[in-house]
Amino acid sequence: MRAQWKRFRYRLEWIGVVVATKLVPLLSRRVCFHLANSLGSLMSIFDRHGRKVALSNLEVAFEDQYSARERERIVRESFQHFARTMLDLLWSPRLTRENFSRYIELQNFEETAQGTGIEHSFIMATYHYSNFEWLSMACAYSGKTGTIVAQEFKNSLLDPIFKRYGSDAAMSLFRANEASCGFTRCSAERERPRCWSI
Repeated sequence: MRAQWKRFRYRLEWIGVVVATKLVPLLSRRVCFHLANSLGSLMSIFDRHGRKVALSNLEVAFEDQYSARERERIVRESFQHFARTMLDLLWSPRLTRENFSRYIELQNFEETAQGTGIEHSFIMATYHYSNFEWLSMACAYSGKTGTIVAQEFKNSLLDPIFKRYGSDAAMSLFRANEASCGFTRCSAERERPRCWSI
């Protein structure tokens, strides 16, 4: 019974994400921002387990540094931040080589040019902080094509959908369990400078 429910839930998730991939790119940036904040606020209320874990983590990490009301605010804003990151990823087909600099600010990016050439590569490790999902697109549109290593979803139906976002920006994407084979293959190709984003 539990396995049947999981399959049904995964199928519902897939349908929801497919619909979102069609609708979100139609939104303006302003509407996308406000919608994400609203969804994040709702998630912080209805995801009782996630909310409980987040509040517990804050209490353990900061003890009595924050009041109960302040912890509630931090949790709500964390949910909002996650929702913005996800909606921005779904909105990203609107990004192009010509317009991406209007939405993405790169700092110290010139460091990636140090010592790179036709036979050189670099590895970039990213925090899951701010709009990290746009980093691969910013790199690709700045001429740093490469390879992304990403964690696979528990719901494998979602993997092909999200893999497309990296490949649309001229980045190859490997799931974590494919990374070693992908690294070997890409290294053997000896193409342009490769950026490995982990």
